[in-house]
Amino acid sequence: MRACASGIAGACPAAISLPRLQKSAFTFLIPQKSATLRPMDIEEELFANYEAHEAALRAYGFAENGGALVYGTPLPAPDLKLVVSYDGSFRGRVFDTAMGEEYSNFRRPGATGFSAEVLQMFTDALTDIRTKCCRNLFFRSAQMRRLCVFIRESFGSGPEFLWKKLPVFAAFRRKESGKWFALAGAVPRSKVDHDASSDEKIEVLNIKIEKTRLAGLLAHKGIYEAYHMNKKSWVSVILDGTVGDEEIQALLKEAYGSVQK
Repeated sequence: MRACASGIAGACPAAISLPRLQKSAFTFLIPQKSATLRPMDIEEELFANYEAHEAALRAYGFAENGGALVYGTPLPAPDLKLVVSYDGSFRGRVFDTAMGEEYSNFRRPGATGFSAEVLQMFTDALTDIRTKCCRNLFFRSAQMRRLCVFIRESFGSGPEFLWKKLPVFAAFRRKESGKWFALAGAVPRSKVDHDASSDEKIEVLNIKIEKTRLAGLLAHKGIYEAYHMNKKSWVSVILDGTVGDEEIQALLKEAYGSVQK
């Protein structure tokens, strides 16, 4: 017998009736709360910086249900079905049709055994939806997307996503020298602004500077000591509009010119 959501085989209440999952009609069960579960981490990581196309979702098999687009499909494991909903953000849930309840053990940190297998199935299924129904925006903030266009048009440089474990970080380098002049990524706000009370993820742009410019730049609102770079020759700019595009573009021009050799 497979362990239920409580993690103890046979300890679940009598199985409730779970309707057969169809593409156009679904019944959602209220998931059990647990402090050890990661409710949406998987979806947030998979779909970060991606924009869904509703027409593509419908073609994939999503259908209107309760104000959202919903899709259901069996997973390659006995009695498990996946239900994915989209209402501006994606949410995936796995149901054990034999037990008549939601199976959520795969969301526990450090999942092993069968739970780890389900996690892989879940991730593979959502990745397929992302590949076929979403467009990679590369960056969340409109300001960073505008700056990316500026960098490409001004310097012929595009973002290089060099780190598999840090998929939202991208380096910009001068082709002739191969040296970086900027680095973009998403980090918790408090990692950059140490006075911030929020840990919401924000996009920042690390920009290479001349050391003599450091003190003056740090006096500007929205510009901070560099995150994970040399704090004497780099600064981090929070991309929330506090620092205007033209100011950042000027810094990028200086940075690009400083890495000629």
